Amino acid sequence: MMLHNPDSQTQSARPRVDSKARTVASRRGFSLLELTLVLVIIGLLMGVAALGIPGWVKRASIQATIQTMDVYKTSINSFMAGNAQTPPESLSELITAGYVEPDASTGAPPKDAWDEPFYYKAGQTPEGQPYRLVSSGPDKEFGTEDDIDLWSADYNAG
Repeated sequence: MMLHNPDSQTQSARPRVDSKARTVASRRGFSLLELTLVLVIIGLLMGVAALGIPGWVKRASIQATIQTMDVYKTSINSFMAGNAQTPPESLSELITAGYVEPDASTGAPPKDAWDEPFYYKAGQTPEGQPYRLVSSGPDKEFGTEDDIDLWSADYNAG
């Protein structure tokens, strides 16, 4: 005859949970600490990237302006080749003659990267060039150190 042990019945009635299953079941998501740490790292990376973006944008705008000025230079030189080495009186004359495409929205000559018109003057410059073409640069004011001159393609401001 078998003696009845009440404790043995209780143990066999409960489902046995293995320790691996318990760990997997309790690890369904990330802890608040883990999520916070990831968000802090992402924030730091974005902050570092954001500090560099204005410098990249400024350099890209300067390069775009210099490239636009080079297009003007080629167009003006082509105009001069067909007009007894006489430069056009204005940049608009290049549009009329078909050397430059006008701005699609305004019909005016293309502007620099800061949406400002170029300064153009036909005639001999003190440096011996047949015309002068200058962008006012990032500060949008002529006569300052950040002006970009076609002939020097210089940008002096840091």
